[in-house]
Parts: sequence; C-alpha cells; structure tokens
Amino acid sequence: MLVVGGGMAGLCAAVSALEQGAEVLLIEKGTRFGGSMALSNGTIWSFADAAVLKQHVPEGDPTLQEMLVDRLPEAFDWLAQQGAPLEPEFAFLQYGRARRTAPVQMTAALLERIASLGGEALTGVAMQDLRVRDGVITGAVAFDAEGPVEIEAGAVVIATGGFQGNPELVARYITPLADTLYLRSNPWSTGDGLLAAQAAGAATTPLLQAFYGHAMCAPPARFNRFEFQAMSHKYGQMAVALNMSGQRFADESAGTGEELLNSRIALQPGCRAVYVFDALVGERPLEGGPLARVVADRARQAGALVLQTDSLEDLARQMGQWGLPPSVALRTMQTYNEALASQQDAEALLPPRQTHRYPLAAPPFTAVLLQASITFTCGGLFTDMDMRVLRRSSSISSLALVTADVSELQTQPIAGLYAAGCDVGGFNGRGYVGGLSQALVTGRIAGVEAGRHTR
Repeated sequence: MLVVGGGMAGLCAAVSALEQGAEVLLIEKGTRFGGSMALSNGTIWSFADAAVLKQHVPEGDPTLQEMLVDRLPEAFDWLAQQGAPLEPEFAFLQYGRARRTAPVQMTAALLERIASLGGEALTGVAMQDLRVRDGVITGAVAFDAEGPVEIEAGAVVIATGGFQGNPELVARYITPLADTLYLRSNPWSTGDGLLAAQAAGAATTPLLQAFYGHAMCAPPARFNRFEFQAMSHKYGQMAVALNMSGQRFADESAGTGEELLNSRIALQPGCRAVYVFDALVGERPLEGGPLARVVADRARQAGALVLQTDSLEDLARQMGQWGLPPSVALRTMQTYNEALASQQDAEALLPPRQTHRYPLAAPPFTAVLLQASITFTCGGLFTDMDMRVLRRSSSISSLALVTADVSELQTQPIAGLYAAGCDVGGFNGRGYVGGLSQALVTGRIAGVEAGRHTR
C-alpha cells in the first residue's frame, strides 16, 4: 500500500499498516518528514468529553467527534509504544486533555519504526494523480527528481495535510485575499490529495471555508518557521480587535480560541487587524499561550509595528500612521468601554462580547498590527468511520441538515482509497478540536484499515 504524505497522520498510518502485515511505501513531497507537526509546540490534545466538544464545535460531525474523544487515550498509549517521547497527560483549556511530545524526536521514532518493520519512506516524491481501474484504486502517478513514477498499490492513504498552501483553492473557498495571508505551516500542503481524490470521484464535506490559524505580526516583522508559535497572538480573545477602518468587526471572545477571530480577520481589508489591550490584560494569563505583554515584546523585537501610550487618545492618533482613522478608532474604543461599564449596555454591544469582557482602562495601552494566517484547512474529504473515502456519485449529501429517510441513506466507498489528518473533513467546524490528535487517531485508523484491505 501507498501512504501519500509524511506528516504525523502519514507516519502513523504507515506504522499501523506495517503492523497489519502490509507492504508499505510512504512518499513525502517535501525535503523532510514531519509536515506541519514539526513546526508545532508538540501538544497533542482534544476534548475530554464528546458532549462538551459538540457544545463548543457544533458544526462538526458528531460521530467523528465522538470517535476522536473515545479513541484518543488508546492512541496515546500506542504512540508511546512506538518510542515517541510523551509527557504525562494533563488538563488543557478547562475542557481538554493533552500530552506533549517533542516533534523532531517523535518523527525520528516513527521513521525508525517504519524501517524496523520493513517499510520504505522517501522524500522528494510528489503524487499527482491516482490510478483507478473499474472504480478501484490501483496506485498513483508521482514525480521525483527524475520525472514521473508509476506506483502500483492495493490501497492508498491520502495524508497530504490540507490545501492551505494552494492559492487558487484558498481564494475559492476561504478568502479572496489569499495573497495577503501568512502561511503558518509547511510549504508543501497544496491540496494534492484533495484534488486527486476528487478527480477519482471523491465526495467532500461542508465547511470547506473553515480553517485553523492564529494572527501573527504583520510586516515589516521578520521571523522564520520555527518562530510561528512565538509570533502568534493567542491572547486575542482578551483584546479589542480593530480593522483598518478603526472598527470592531467580531466577538473577539468567541470560539474555542483565538483561531476563530483570526478567521474573521482573513475577511477584513488586507487580512489585517489591530489588537489593543491595557496593562491589566497584559498581565492576565490565558491558558494555551504566554502573557499578552510578553508576546507584544517579542513582536517588537522582531520588527513588528507595536505602539504603547498612556492614553487612548494618543494611541488612536498614532494608529493613524498605520492607516486607521484616528477619530473612528478612538470612538470605537470609547464606545466599547462605555458599554462594559453597564451590564445592560454590554448585552447590547455590537458586535457582541460574550466573555472576557475586559475594558481598556489601565495604562499603558498597547496596540499591535497583525496579519491573519492559515495553518490548516478544516473541510476535506468525506469519509466513513474507517477513513474510507466515499464516492460522490454513490453517496447521499454530506450536508449536516440533510433530511433523508432511513430508506434513502446511501454511501459507497472508493475501493482502496483512505484519508487521514487534515485531508479528512468533518471534525472541526468554526471551532477547533486539536490538529495533532486528529492526525494521530485518523492516521492509525486509516493505516489499520488500508493494511487489512491490501491483505
């Protein structure tokens, strides 16, 4: 069998298939293994309770979400058995559970395991098309440095990491301002798996416009891929977010984290916004990220545009240098403060502010110019619980609100085609369930089922 993609999902799929006795070839388009996981902080987490997950991420497929919650503990144990370094489990974001790993060491451990089980893993080999005969997957066409390569396989696992690196797909589904988004991931996930599977007849999930990312320091800030975490402003839920017109445009506190606010920024002019916070918020810890004051200091050191003043009037005036209308920005901040001073007015605030209702009250006040980023896409291929990719022409609609009688339910997998990681849609919606946990659980399932299929 063939595994396409050498990130966390692909590595887990390859090991799992080898454990089933399958002959496995893993190909990676890039120059290294590990994908975007290698750039993460190594926290593998998801919700501890499926009902709570559904409450926070209502747009996702509840069956897939429940499977993720149920299978994550056993998947942790399996990963540890492969030699991956894992810290003890700890509570995460009030409603989750997590274990932390070292991405580089985990990648090396999984590659060593693949080699010890007789598998082969190659970099610099990029899949372009799937081979199909009589509706059955028979392999793929890939390209290496020498040209096209025909790969025969009894099953293929698509684990190419989403389509966030494809400007045409991002512009079509996510934002027409794709050219102004930071790519906060590896540079190789350009939708190759999605496009090849669609050409073979695959169905897709809703919410292809949903994605995960965090706002990062806007140019002229300079940073490299290993500084993505340090340059991410995850405190945004506690700040006041202004667009380049000087107005609030979203409930900053909504969602499971700052990633939802980041997705709203992607629809604002230039994919830009300003986060404003006062001295009290600057010292207020937010689980999942460092203090806002610390992140702003890092941003300043990286050359980002950061302001700090003792009055909102002076802050608004200086933000005029960034293109924000000072009078509008000042009035927006004052209106926000006035609304929070009254419970009744706070309830009527537009856009609303459901939680983290912190006024801009204590000087000094800080403003940071930010740019939206995209780490991975949340919509993708429509699969069943065994990660088999479903055939579009032979399956019912994947819309969540489809009203079909039991007699009308119909799905059919594309024989020999499986998906894992970010190429599988349905787990996330406009919230976030944990990218590394999704890769771990779906990679294991896809590898086991594809391995059994080839046998």
